[in-house]
Amino acid sequence: MEPILTIDIGGTAIKFGVADETGRFLQKGSLPTRIREKGVDAFLADLLFLARRVRKAFPITGIAVSLAGVINGDTGELLLPSQYFPGLHRMSLVNFFQKETGLPALCENDANCAALAEYWQGAGKGAHMLLCMTLGTGIGGALVHEGRLCRGASYAAGEVGQAHFGSPQTWENWASVSALFTEAEKKRNLAPGSLTGQDFFALVEKGEEAETLLLREWVDRWMVGIVSLAWIVNPDRIVIGGGISAQRKLLMPYLKAAFDAKMPAILTPHTTLSLAHFQNDAGMLGALYLYQQRRQEAGKRI
Repeated sequence: MEPILTIDIGGTAIKFGVADETGRFLQKGSLPTRIREKGVDAFLADLLFLARRVRKAFPITGIAVSLAGVINGDTGELLLPSQYFPGLHRMSLVNFFQKETGLPALCENDANCAALAEYWQGAGKGAHMLLCMTLGTGIGGALVHEGRLCRGASYAAGEVGQAHFGSPQTWENWASVSALFTEAEKKRNLAPGSLTGQDFFALVEKGEEAETLLLREWVDRWMVGIVSLAWIVNPDRIVIGGGISAQRKLLMPYLKAAFDAKMPAILTPHTTLSLAHFQNDAGMLGALYLYQQRRQEAGKRI
């Protein structure tokens, strides 16, 4: 297969790569996401500039995009945009790229793409039913059944952060990593936004009691959702991604202890929990996997 331009659009940066069919990157780079500062037109101009620049260097034959929000996976229309992308409601980046470049394109939710990347080459490889969650500013999720996304009737399947597990708050408002850091700041009387993830986990690693207890509490909060979802979906593999997965060595003992203690005995022998293999490249790799899947199904037409 000829190289594909794959793009992961985040709130602060637009990551991009040119990759072959094996997922090997021939080039990678990034540019700032300017939509909140400069508006939609500047944002689209940046995307078009990127596509044109890459085409001068590589004979790309398609474009695959990963983006936060509820997305119609068939048309690429953004049905419910993330707060980081004002002005994109009801816009289709698929139509935009196809009109401006003449190349076939697709656009899929970023958590869905991350799950596909893990299924293809990561911690979810070969899973029958994969439940993948991203823990960060919010909580995202995706379901992959035998290599195919489960999108749902409204393309919102897997939006687990919006669930209410016995609480008036959504799971992500109650259990997100940003909520954890906010609580830690309150405990230390720090200004909001002043405690970084690196700072927090350094305190845990030092054995600071307040931060260690908070982490244990948040792991229990995560497990409330994980156990509930395990009963509903009955996955054989649960993968946790997001920025938190970078703390693999520190975090895994806490997760394993809570998982072993709280998962029902009937589910435990058939369900494993692990941290995601991919971080920065997950969205790009998953979008590439989906592009190839559709290309094969449509007889080389998306």
